[in-house]
Amino acid sequence: MFRPTTKRRRRLLRLLRRLIMFRKSLRVNRRWDPSREPFYVPALARKFRPDFSFSEQNSEQELHDRAVKGNGTRVQFESEIGQRRYAFCLRALDEQRKENPELVELVITSVLRATDCDVARTVHRAKKYFDFYVDLFGKLSHKQSLTGDQDLRESLESGALQVFENCDEKGRGLACVVFRRITQQRGHTESAGVRLLRVMNYALIRTLRNYPTTQKNGFIIVADMGGLSFENYSFTISRTNMYVASRFFPCKFHKICFLRPLYFLKFVLPALKSFAFPGPMAENVHILTQDPKDLLREPLNLRPEILPPMYGGTNTSFDFAARVRGWQLEEEETECHDMGSTSRGENSINKTEEEEECKENDDGDDGDEAMNVEIANAGVNDDENRVGGRNETFGGVRQSGNDTDVVMDATGS
Repeated sequence: MFRPTTKRRRRLLRLLRRLIMFRKSLRVNRRWDPSREPFYVPALARKFRPDFSFSEQNSEQELHDRAVKGNGTRVQFESEIGQRRYAFCLRALDEQRKENPELVELVITSVLRATDCDVARTVHRAKKYFDFYVDLFGKLSHKQSLTGDQDLRESLESGALQVFENCDEKGRGLACVVFRRITQQRGHTESAGVRLLRVMNYALIRTLRNYPTTQKNGFIIVADMGGLSFENYSFTISRTNMYVASRFFPCKFHKICFLRPLYFLKFVLPALKSFAFPGPMAENVHILTQDPKDLLREPLNLRPEILPPMYGGTNTSFDFAARVRGWQLEEEETECHDMGSTSRGENSINKTEEEEECKENDDGDDGDEAMNVEIANAGVNDDENRVGGRNETFGGVRQSGNDTDVVMDATGS
């Protein structure tokens, strides 16, 4: 009769404990509660799977095929039609815009660029993101700020999430999650997973604000597991952030890669790929090796001059802490600009001398300036943008006079 030795028993017990931990990570019996862990757990495990249908339906190939089936041209955000659809979305989300106009306008702009100005998908995705935003921060009017939120600034400076802009030929953004830096810091009352969600939201929104090419072409996600042990790995954090990113964030994701993966992941993920990444997105999930230069090769082909040496690049001057300080300066400049805009708005009847000089110097571009003024007014004054007496359908959204009817199927596509 076979009797395992003491050494084999220990190995079996360790394997059994790991299987129990993995099973517990899939067990779901709670609903969304940002203050508790797990943070978002629907009633059934299979409902918890990430849904990358938004990214799949708006990939470069899908957008091309959609245009071919239509009139053969893709609608650009900067075009006249694109600006009319932008104004239409602002009216459709007017209630949300009153609470946080800067965020709502940015989200609408980003999703319109990502979908070739498909209004139905834009309105639906934006509403899902705003609902998630309220769940995470308590109210839509909340504004994330590095100046007033020390915990957010410290979490960003820890480097748990690092974002690189314009990292490939399409101008996509690169979001690197460093798992070994996702730890529970002293003095924090919220879980590490919720803090990571807040950090992800701030970093991705900030990048979308600064880079229109990222709005159009999306992000690449890299999960860096270097220096991470199995005992410190959290399935719940990975699962929750993947779920939130795929279903709620106002951007699309091009590829997902695991850099310096844990040994067991090389064997487990291929078997679970169809469950964790249903649909065509499974073909864009890649397990890389321990060599960070894999990011510079197929299928990613990232730009080495953008990435630091820790990710196989040549950018030795990269400092993410300096990037965070730059974001803080941008916030302060924006606040000063908003205060100045408010002050000018109270005295808008009289034009400033600087505006008069600019007008005199730009007499040769009167046509372009007039168009820009019309586009700017389209995003500010809804009454001037109403299409009176006409029925128009934009990507599944029907507009009739002052009424708005959003037509979408149950899946939100």
